[in-house]
Amino acid sequence: MNAPPRLKSILPVLVFAFSGLAAAQTVIDPSRAADATRQSIGAALGSPSTAPESPGDDDLGEQVILSSGEKTTSFTAWLDSSLYWTDNAFNVGGVKTEDWFYVGGVNVSWQKPLGGRFYADAYVGQHWYRYDTDTRLNYDMGEARFGVLAVMPELRNAVLSLHYGYQRITDGIDNEELYEAHLIRLGIQKTFLIDPRNSVAVAFASTFAAGTSPQLLQRHEHALQLAYNLKLASKWHLSTSYRLAYFDYINFQGREDWYQNLGVSLNYLPTDNFEISLGYYFAVNSSNNSYFDYQTQLGGLSVAGKIRF
Repeated sequence: MNAPPRLKSILPVLVFAFSGLAAAQTVIDPSRAADATRQSIGAALGSPSTAPESPGDDDLGEQVILSSGEKTTSFTAWLDSSLYWTDNAFNVGGVKTEDWFYVGGVNVSWQKPLGGRFYADAYVGQHWYRYDTDTRLNYDMGEARFGVLAVMPELRNAVLSLHYGYQRITDGIDNEELYEAHLIRLGIQKTFLIDPRNSVAVAFASTFAAGTSPQLLQRHEHALQLAYNLKLASKWHLSTSYRLAYFDYINFQGREDWYQNLGVSLNYLPTDNFEISLGYYFAVNSSNNSYFDYQTQLGGLSVAGKIRF
């Protein structure tokens, strides 16, 4: 597959980057521009009929596990809207540039028992990223995944997942894609309920790129995610999260990245289907090519609401 026009104009920059010229990594690899925001959108929404949510939910699916005899609500639809400040909009290791950006999204998921321990699981979503100062960083991201969840009583009801995923990033919904990927995701998630107020979630997921355009950005990802949730009051939750991810770029001169993200958020849930969250996140990317080393801070306010039917 050929690289889209915008990426063709960026590829020469990659060659010169190794000799010290600066370029925006957010623009070079837009698929990773939103790494820090993925742990904050809709992180605390939940109900008694769902597996307690964790930062692994983005990779493993929403994981609604219905109890026996409960009326099936196969579809969940939700909107999310966030406003963030970042001290490193371009994700570079040199001179940082502050900026504000807005993220808006619409999402639909479907889940249905297949019998026994198995559940069909699907998700489709579209998000819009809009920067205040440097609009060159604006992009749209569409995602879809389809797969199967399996509850494992042998592992204290840990949830295994296998999904096919598709991701497409564009300058606009109708424009030619900047990035396109077909993915296979395999994961496991377990939540430990310490007591009625405290819980810990652990998730591990491996994502294998089956096909990517441009091929330069094809990569496999393996990620460990941890979360701790404290119920401060009936409608207030304090959450902390940590994510460690390894990125293996297959066609990028042997590039390998280790990415870490540590976050904390205060979440207000006036109902089971609405959340307001105030969060702060600190991320570090360490690469075997020092050009791709960077640190970034991100903080902001998120609102999410969903319905089930």
